[in-house]
Amino acid sequence: MKDMTKEELFINAVARVNRYLVIMGIFFLGYFLLKKKVDIFLFFLALSTMSYALLSRKHLEITNRLSVELRRAKGALADVTEETREMHQA
Repeated sequence: MKDMTKEELFINAVARVNRYLVIMGIFFLGYFLLKKKVDIFLFFLALSTMSYALLSRKHLEITNRLSVELRRAKGALADVTEETREMHQA
């Protein structure tokens, strides 16, 4: 198993928390929709929590893609630097 960096551990933990928040928000919305008397404040709180978790999850996916592209670009830059160094030494 490969060693995970601190950033990858943090991203996985945040993704897990976001998943739990979305599930919790779905259950709360279902509960409030089935209830006859609904406290509007709690309903909006559940709705805002779920929407925040979904937005945060989307932001996390974008951050993951950008970090992969950054790693790929760093590798390509290292290769080009090495080739340039070899050309100038020859």
